[in-house]
Amino acid sequence: MKIKVGDRVRFLNDVGGGKVSRIIDKMSVMVENEFGFDVPSPITELVIIESAINYNETKVQAVSGVKEETESVIDIKDIFYPDVTEVTESGNDINISYAFVPQGRAGNSNLDIYLINDSNYNILYSIIEINEDGIAESNAAGVLEANTKEQTGSIALTNINKIPEYEFHLVFYKKGVFEKKKPESITLKINPVRFMRENSYTANDFFDENAILFPLMKQNELNEKIEQLSKSDFSKIVKEKEKKEAAPIFESRKAKQNETIEVDLHIHELLDDFRGLSNGEIMEVQLNHFKTELNNAIIKGSKRVVFIHGVGNGSLKQEIRKELDRMKTKLSYQDASFKDYGYGATMVFIK
Repeated sequence: MKIKVGDRVRFLNDVGGGKVSRIIDKMSVMVENEFGFDVPSPITELVIIESAINYNETKVQAVSGVKEETESVIDIKDIFYPDVTEVTESGNDINISYAFVPQGRAGNSNLDIYLINDSNYNILYSIIEINEDGIAESNAAGVLEANTKEQTGSIALTNINKIPEYEFHLVFYKKGVFEKKKPESITLKINPVRFMRENSYTANDFFDENAILFPLMKQNELNEKIEQLSKSDFSKIVKEKEKKEAAPIFESRKAKQNETIEVDLHIHELLDDFRGLSNGEIMEVQLNHFKTELNNAIIKGSKRVVFIHGVGNGSLKQEIRKELDRMKTKLSYQDASFKDYGYGATMVFIK
């Protein structure tokens, strides 16, 4: 029997019991004890003494003497054609995210879970949980209107190591005439360790609190149109571009070697979407790009490379210079031109 709000329960491993006042998640509930205090408790450690439904039915029968049966009439139209606000904003970009928002201190509290629809389409959605044994269970389903978010559940921090794999089924629509989008099926696997790090929770556009956001789908209208170009259209564009461009000027190998290469390591230049990444994960992306570009410059025989790392707290600059110090037999370095870059760049000279 599933535990519900209002059920009277007894503790298995403790004295006493109480009434279920709130469902925390699928494995935990809040129990109001005899002293009026709310106590979080795993469902596996509770025994139902009296069901909330049975308790209410008993009271009704005691008053009326007869259990009244009512027939529910379901409006099929409301199910398959839910009433939504008509979207007046233009634009057909899609940006869907799944967010985990701490109820208290980040990394040390239970989490509320939200589905975010940052687009001008309404969404018919279904969320399925798949546990470690591969068993699928329905999590939530419904309609998420355009440019809104909706809480789909909560999870206790004590159960975060049992977080399931999520599968999302999304159908996009608007009222009236609109540009159709293909339905999407998206799978999300999450490493629970991330929820324990306070710096994993970042500022965002959707909540006042820092949160962890997992991008599920990001679809840019302009990119879609570019991808839809046929091969013939692409060939025409290339030929027109070639006509407009002047013939390439011959450059000697020596001139290319003396040319200064500029590499921007700011994260927004490396990733289109980095929301949800911790500071450590962002730095890892930046350092990997730095090493790749430095190695490419050495192979090509380039003599000078400027790495733009910004000022910030100086941690990226320090890591870059540690790596350069290990290669000092092959290169040297110094601060790049203050006039051009301020304090935010390092010039590397390759021997």
